[in-house]
Amino acid sequence: MPRTEIKPLSGKPYFHVVISKSHVSPRYGLGPSGKICQKLPFDSVPTVLNCRGKSWNMTYNGGNKNKQFDTIGWRNFVKDNNLKVGDACVFELVENSEEKIMFEVQILRGEFPGIDECEEEPFFSSEFSGTGESDSPYVIDY
Repeated sequence: MPRTEIKPLSGKPYFHVVISKSHVSPRYGLGPSGKICQKLPFDSVPTVLNCRGKSWNMTYNGGNKNKQFDTIGWRNFVKDNNLKVGDACVFELVENSEEKIMFEVQILRGEFPGIDECEEEPFFSSEFSGTGESDSPYVIDY
């Protein structure tokens, strides 16, 4: 899959996730995390994920204990974008109402150039300042 340009965030609320097995295997579970959940409706709302010029329709289940996207819609997004464990997704909230939620999604592939040649120890997010939330993002300088 060709590399795509990473676009800067616009300053709107966002959340991010590093894809794990539960996101891309038969459970296919994923939902917003962190402070952004407080901004979203506490009900089931039609939701659109836009990524690379395409759109995927699903439902955000905000009334459930585990606030997640519906399994079928999320599974379609995973398969169509060939998401793998270790990839990361950034979901920027571009529309939010009781009638519709829309996220602009950027996919960051887990294969980093030159990673095989690197002899250094792995790093962990706890080594970075910030929380990863929109008001205190991680800054990675390499």
